[in-house]
Amino acid sequence: MPRTWVCIEFHEPTRGDRRYLSRIGDDLTVGVGRLKTMRTQTSVLISEPTKMYCDLLRKAFYSVRQRFQVVAYSASAGEILAALQEYRPQVAVINSDLEDGALTGIRLLSVIRKNYPDTRTLLVIGSPDPKLMVDAFRLGADGVFNRNRPFEHLCKAVEAISRGQIWANAEELHHVLNAFARSPKPQELDSTVESRLTKRETAVVRLAIEGLSNREIAKQLTLTEHTVKNYLFRVFDKLGVSNRVELVLFCLRQEEEAREEFSEEKEMAPSPRKVFAVPKQKAVGR
Repeated sequence: MPRTWVCIEFHEPTRGDRRYLSRIGDDLTVGVGRLKTMRTQTSVLISEPTKMYCDLLRKAFYSVRQRFQVVAYSASAGEILAALQEYRPQVAVINSDLEDGALTGIRLLSVIRKNYPDTRTLLVIGSPDPKLMVDAFRLGADGVFNRNRPFEHLCKAVEAISRGQIWANAEELHHVLNAFARSPKPQELDSTVESRLTKRETAVVRLAIEGLSNREIAKQLTLTEHTVKNYLFRVFDKLGVSNRVELVLFCLRQEEEAREEFSEEKEMAPSPRKVFAVPKQKAVGR
């Protein structure tokens, strides 16, 4: 649970006037004075491909410790999973490349999403690779961050992710949405998503995640733009998203979860046994 720090300020000068803070476990023991609650820290797990980079990033976050508490820092997949199990941070900053090898961090995303659903994940990448970003969101990332950007932007990304928002800049989102628009086949909705929508809402969503504008959707479905907008607002409310981008990412993630469940069921299913025909024996006369 994130810690809330309390600052005690004395407003009348006294001998030995002081400000103090005493912590016992997660409880605070305070003296007489006016209490001022400061911003709650966001608990963060950080990862980098080497111990040295982990330590540098940890020190950078320590400089803004009033906003963040780094509960663990790891360079390998095994260390990350162990830290997630022990600390359950609000946000995990996962580098795409880890000590274990390139793209190891991306392969961890689905594991984190499945086993630690309360931890939000921000994937740090070295370059804006469109396919990499689409795969990241598909596998469960709540945001993508380019490591060439300033540290303060990383802080803003972590705070946004902790509030339940999606983080990506305009260029990165453009890549993700273009990937859907260029898809050779119409986007299919997962049955769990489709079951929550009406037939007309489903039709609107399918066209929306293909990249069609409200005007284009209205023309194709013989509706007014205002009606399309109302359908989308109802869909946003039903699915718990707030805009088209989040709708696309939500559908993308649901599709991946359905694929994973199918693969697991296929692996658990018993393999069919081969049946060998037994040749009939000929009757032997006496």
